Amino acid sequence: INAKAQAAFPELKFQEAYTSRIIIRRLKERGITKLTPLDAMLKLRSEGYTHLIVQSTNIIDGVEMESLRRDVESALPFFKEIRVGTPLLYSVEDCEKVIDILTAEQPEKKEDIVYVGHGNQLPSTATYAMLDFMMKAHGLKKFHVSTIEGYPTLDATLLQLKETRPKSVTLVPLLLVCGNHTKEDIAGVWKTELEK
Repeated sequence: INAKAQAAFPELKFQEAYTSRIIIRRLKERGITKLTPLDAMLKLRSEGYTHLIVQSTNIIDGVEMESLRRDVESALPFFKEIRVGTPLLYSVEDCEKVIDILTAEQPEKKEDIVYVGHGNQLPSTATYAMLDFMMKAHGLKKFHVSTIEGYPTLDATLLQLKETRPKSVTLVPLLLVCGNHTKEDIAGVWKTELEK
């Protein structure tokens, strides 16, 4: 992502930052240091930068985006301007574009496809349900969107699949980083439940 962004905007300096304290800690245990967003912004300030564009790689506007906005708020006094971009699925138009991307190469799929996002317990998890509903409204009945920690749940998706009774289902992580959730939840629990 960093390389593609740098290639698209060669006149800008890029500074990577991680919002997940867990990931920062795990990487540090391996000898890899990653900055928090606040640390990255203060580093840029010490280098003389006065204007920032902060772009998250989050999928929805959840807890990590709230944390990022708090960090930006605390750094505002040190800059002339800080602009914050939205996560991938922020508007109806964003969802339309993502649906086009997710379904472009698979118009005549024989199996059902279930995209599995992270989700959360905040209202923003409804974005996944909206994405699922929009797919169905576009006649994409073999495409489903579900979440690990939000809604639609695995059970809600199983109910949809029981109605259509597909012969096969492909689980696709709708995650930027496919770590433990992919191994333990999607390839573990979800796959097992679907096979039942």
